[in-house]
Amino acid sequence: MKTIILKLLPILLFSWLNFSCDIVNTEDLGPGISIYKTKGDYFNFITVGMKGDQVFRIYHYYSDSKMVVSGNDTIYRFRWQLPNGYVLDAEADERYDVFLNITCKEQFYRELHGIPFINDTIKKYIIDKDPYLEYYRNKTEVKRFGISDSIEIKQIILDGEIDKYFEKVK
Repeated sequence: MKTIILKLLPILLFSWLNFSCDIVNTEDLGPGISIYKTKGDYFNFITVGMKGDQVFRIYHYYSDSKMVVSGNDTIYRFRWQLPNGYVLDAEADERYDVFLNITCKEQFYRELHGIPFINDTIKKYIIDKDPYLEYYRNKTEVKRFGISDSIEIKQIILDGEIDKYFEKVK
């Protein structure tokens, strides 16, 4: 009997932790979306994450289904243009983003055809290491926005209420 209990204990413990307690919260705890203005028109260009001179993050546009092919066009699904020069972005990070002179569409097709993105060559494509003029992060304690809320966010900008729902980071 004692050996049966010892064998069942891990299963019971796992079940209890998984279903009874809120120890592991599976809700997305990310900072939410952001709104920003850049120094140039970088809307169609990709970003990489850099700390100093080291690239530590490269987004994948083909394998992560970030692009939608619609008719003859290819559209990046996580960035939308807003009024007054603002951009709505679901993946931006004001601390590390560096814009490259490669469009999302170009990178998508590079990945589609198996052309590798080598970290050593990334530096020659950099167009701005400090791209943001203004940067706002979603105040998730007020309301958590998603990229699908672009119409509501557009109205917030037109009404001049950015500071009500977004925290100015830069």
